[in-house]
Amino acid sequence: QPVGLRYANVVIEVKKVIEDKEGNPVELLAECRPLNEVEKPKGFIHWVSEPVVVEVRLYERLFRHKAPEDPNEVPGGFLSDCNLDSIRVIPIALADKHLLGAKLYDKFQFERVGFFSVDPDTTCDRLVFNRTVSLKEDTAKN
Repeated sequence: QPVGLRYANVVIEVKKVIEDKEGNPVELLAECRPLNEVEKPKGFIHWVSEPVVVEVRLYERLFRHKAPEDPNEVPGGFLSDCNLDSIRVIPIALADKHLLGAKLYDKFQFERVGFFSVDPDTTCDRLVFNRTVSLKEDTAKN
């Protein structure tokens, strides 16, 4: 189905899929048309025209319960309530090249993901971003 490229005002539609001998897709032939010349697509995708590789750290709640120190809620104590999935590291994420000038503790919103800050682990060869606030999905959306 056709999709729009976010902020590019174009719609891309795959016209033909070329496969190898095993049936795996190896090439897509697509048509790109201005958004104002076609019916508005149902979906838009994010894209990065000149990407750089960065590391992204996605933090979640540290404890599973709202009151981990409450013995009625967590009889084993707060250490037994730790969320083992409280961090997910994406070592190879793609971001726009304008982030190369980011300095320690600079803050950015990564669209539809959350707010991020440059981590002190950042070096001149490797940018590291920590999610400080996540964006919640609108449950009313269909």
